[in-house]
Amino acid sequence: MLECIEYILFAFGLWTLIKGYLFAHYSFKSLRSNTDFSQYGLKSWALVTAPTDGIGLGFAEKLAFHGFNLVLVGRNYEKLMNLSKNLEQNFPIKTKSIVKDFSLSAKNSQEFFQDIKSQTEGLDISIVVNNVGYGADGPLHTVTEADLLNINSLNIWPVVCLTKLYIPGMLNRKNRSAIINLSSLLGTFPVPYGSCYSAGKSFISAFSLIVAEEACYLSRQKNTNIDVLTVTPGWVDTPLTKKYKNMPCLIKKEEHVEGVLKALGKVNYTSGHWKHQLQSIYAALFRDQASGSYAKKIKKVWKDSAK
Repeated sequence: MLECIEYILFAFGLWTLIKGYLFAHYSFKSLRSNTDFSQYGLKSWALVTAPTDGIGLGFAEKLAFHGFNLVLVGRNYEKLMNLSKNLEQNFPIKTKSIVKDFSLSAKNSQEFFQDIKSQTEGLDISIVVNNVGYGADGPLHTVTEADLLNINSLNIWPVVCLTKLYIPGMLNRKNRSAIINLSSLLGTFPVPYGSCYSAGKSFISAFSLIVAEEACYLSRQKNTNIDVLTVTPGWVDTPLTKKYKNMPCLIKKEEHVEGVLKALGKVNYTSGHWKHQLQSIYAALFRDQASGSYAKKIKKVWKDSAK
């Protein structure tokens, strides 16, 4: 009996090592070389949601640096205009601003998202960055109905609907295309005190990985390429994470975006920066420990902010 248990433990340990090696090899493959953005079409257009702050701003600035024209979709007209002006002054690109409050997207989703698509007709959209999101922490019974609605309206509907609307056009492009969907490391394991946010981000990861397989199959039939990249960052220093300043491996938005864009076209799943890749490997190998560790930290932040 004891010998049998030893064999089981050995097999489990060996499998854990193999799994860790394979996951690490896949995770860091994306960081070895820079992406050739010319394959997506010079002077094509990239659409970025929530581009005026945080990670979205990082994507807008970096894609402009690489020569992409930009469709900027956000709710604040003044911020959009200022960003558009700054980008056009600093980079040889064009911009188009679309004012949309994604918190209203669930009320009439078809009309809401079709309006965005209509305003981009005639533009060669090569990249879509589904960045807009919303978070609410605390035990489920303390989360308001408004917060629950916003989690669905801002985290889930934009990813599903914009992916659905832009894939058909991408299948007809001669150049490579990409859809970048922002999930979260907190969506890779259950996170108490972040139940709906964690579950919503888990949906985004599963949805994106499935669509990546569909896009791969359909692209081969059309003799083109569509990269669907699932992004699961850890903590990034943005206006939305002000109360999480003491979280481990907090990185700047520029560091995160650079890591994500390096992964584009190489893998279909990344955490971006190498620090977050290491966290992702740890979470994959030691799911329960990661869940407990993050739950304690989020619970403390929630209690401190509720005082």
